[in-house]
Amino acid sequence: GHYKLLQQIGEGGFGVVWMAEQEQPVRRRVALKIIKMGMDTKEVIARFEQERQALAMMDHPNIAKVFDAGATPFGRPYFVMELVRGIKITDYCDEASLPTADRLQLFIAVCQAVQHAHQKGIIHRDLKPSNILVTLHDGMPVPKVIDFGVAKAIQARLTERTLFTQFEQMIGTPLYMSPEQAEMSGLDIDTRSDIYSLGVLLYELLTGRTPVDAETLQRAGLDEVRRIIREQEPPRPSIALQTMAAATRTAVAGHRHVEPPRLIGQLRGDLDWIVMKALEKDRSRRYDTATSLAEDLRRHLVFEPVAARPPSGLYRFRRTLKRHKLAFAAGAAVFLAILLGGAISTVLFFKEKAERQRAIAAEQSEAQQRQRAEANERNANMEASKSRQVAAVLKDMLTGVSPLVSLGRDTILLREILDTTAQRVGQDFKAQPEVEAELRSTLGYGYACLHRYAESEAMYQESLRLYRMLHGAEDANVADALEGLGRAERYLMKLPEAEATEREVVAIRQKLFGAGDPAVARSLQNLLWVLMKGNNTAEAEKIGREALAANRVAYGSEHREVAWSLNLLGQLISKRGDRKTADGMFSEALAMQRKVTGENSPDTAWMLIETADAMSERGDFSEAETFIREAMSFGEKAFEKNSEDEARLLSKLGHCLLKQQRFSEAEPLLRRCVDIREKKLAGTWLWADAVSALGGSLLGQKKFAEAAPRLLSGYEGLTQREAEVPDAALREALERVVQLYEATSEPARAAEWKQKLDAFNARAAQRK
Repeated sequence: GHYKLLQQIGEGGFGVVWMAEQEQPVRRRVALKIIKMGMDTKEVIARFEQERQALAMMDHPNIAKVFDAGATPFGRPYFVMELVRGIKITDYCDEASLPTADRLQLFIAVCQAVQHAHQKGIIHRDLKPSNILVTLHDGMPVPKVIDFGVAKAIQARLTERTLFTQFEQMIGTPLYMSPEQAEMSGLDIDTRSDIYSLGVLLYELLTGRTPVDAETLQRAGLDEVRRIIREQEPPRPSIALQTMAAATRTAVAGHRHVEPPRLIGQLRGDLDWIVMKALEKDRSRRYDTATSLAEDLRRHLVFEPVAARPPSGLYRFRRTLKRHKLAFAAGAAVFLAILLGGAISTVLFFKEKAERQRAIAAEQSEAQQRQRAEANERNANMEASKSRQVAAVLKDMLTGVSPLVSLGRDTILLREILDTTAQRVGQDFKAQPEVEAELRSTLGYGYACLHRYAESEAMYQESLRLYRMLHGAEDANVADALEGLGRAERYLMKLPEAEATEREVVAIRQKLFGAGDPAVARSLQNLLWVLMKGNNTAEAEKIGREALAANRVAYGSEHREVAWSLNLLGQLISKRGDRKTADGMFSEALAMQRKVTGENSPDTAWMLIETADAMSERGDFSEAETFIREAMSFGEKAFEKNSEDEARLLSKLGHCLLKQQRFSEAEPLLRRCVDIREKKLAGTWLWADAVSALGGSLLGQKKFAEAAPRLLSGYEGLTQREAEVPDAALREALERVVQLYEATSEPARAAEWKQKLDAFNARAAQRK
């Protein structure tokens, strides 16, 4: 006909695939599939026509398109389809060393294609890597599902020729075959058979092997093959990796651009459960649709709870808390009451003390008895008075809890409680400076937890003044207040003031406690942080090594604090350019942290994040992404859902993807980050930074109408709290607005914002 056969490019059980040149009505290269010589039995022709009809019904970017169909003069049927210049999906992923997240994105596109086929009434029944090719469109990988030669109609006939599958004939490829396909009973095959095959493919994409060993199936007879597929439970992906030979495990991890322990960490948890749900032997327990499987993977990628994870006791408890916010809020207020001081226990303690001393005084003279009793009564009354005043403050806070929570207010509630208490403290405890100082320190810590560092700084300054008045300059309480003040100054980036504060804390604690005390080590690490931010690398390294030595004296050779000292020192050495030494310290610190606090502990997760920050600072964004994703894989074991911890992780990964210009991947992460911070930290610079970053992800996708308001409001929010904002965050927000107006061809506005950017850079340089 109109096709010139150029080269044979594939061969299956019944057909041969050629690359051909179509001559009219258009000239193009196509793939032409024709029945094999001698295979044109009625049954084979029926199956061939079935594939042709199935493909003709499809219209999806991830399914190869059918252009034409016909038959040779000798009656051999053929059809013409889109020529997919690609390689099988597993080979592509390995050759490109795609990280796990990128593999999942490709797989989600495959799920969407299979769902399209299912909606058209077609089951593929032979999904495997060689039937899913990856081709490049404008440099982007696009998977294409091919070969519907064994597809089955589930809603209507595909051909007038009825096709009966012969008894004892297994259709499909055993390695990727569902148990019900292998069983060949009277059970109808439905779309869930394809879900099982997708589960096998996902298993292979993640681990480099199939759930059932290929060599084992090759050696087995037909009945044993069926038994294995029907009955043998595969190991979870993370377990499969752990039990591989070391060399194989290293190679598999290398193809995923990650170290073996990190790859195991990425798979453990959500991905284990998702894969195993797709591979359920009982099809009623599998995902019911390919969309459900894809949606669970999407939820995993944006760190939302997945449907596959079985509800644990902790999970059910957290859900109960969410349903009963009112009771939980009251509990939180009670906890705050405990922090502010045990009012009732204080009263009881001094009453008991008075009673004991009265008994002792009975043996002394009457005058002494009277004097001691009166003194004890005065003390008891004074402490009772203090306790009543603390109780009054707490009562005011508790009164406001219920209505605020019923309105859905979360950290806003805590903020208002802190603000109310801050107003009362100076009035109610004016005659009791010790209590006032203690409460102000507690409030300072509370404000810091809400990232309200200006208010935190003010509280700690007043607490410090009171403690110095009561105890002098060299006192443990003074050092504690200074430590809180230094924290606020660090986050406000008043670096010279922070450095002076931290040096004073170090001096007081070294004099009071000696060089090997844990508090001294902590103070040295705080000073190190300030020196690093101020680029004072020479002295910072000396202080960092002092902190490491102090922690080793205080805690021994292996402890979480020693691990953090190593990590901080590694950050410093990385900052000055010695990557090899720094990476050695990061590796040692992470190994120690995993050993002493556990693989999935919050401490291990945050150390991964700190390491990622160091990688980002030196421009290794791909490596930083790997560390962040591993930390995020810990899920609810390490981070409270919908908390600022989760938002911080989403923000870090979103920014990392922006640096790599992976804007569409960053968008859903940053949207979730904004949602969380809008509820928890609205009005803070962290919220504004997330809004600006979200605008940046939209800008990168040329969604200018959506990007513009976010970029402008994000910048405005940052300028309102400029004293707290890191220079890099404000600079990037300004640069994004400039890029917006350049991209939308508004030179006057672009020039206006460039002037703002230049002015900011000048101020930042002056600060340095």
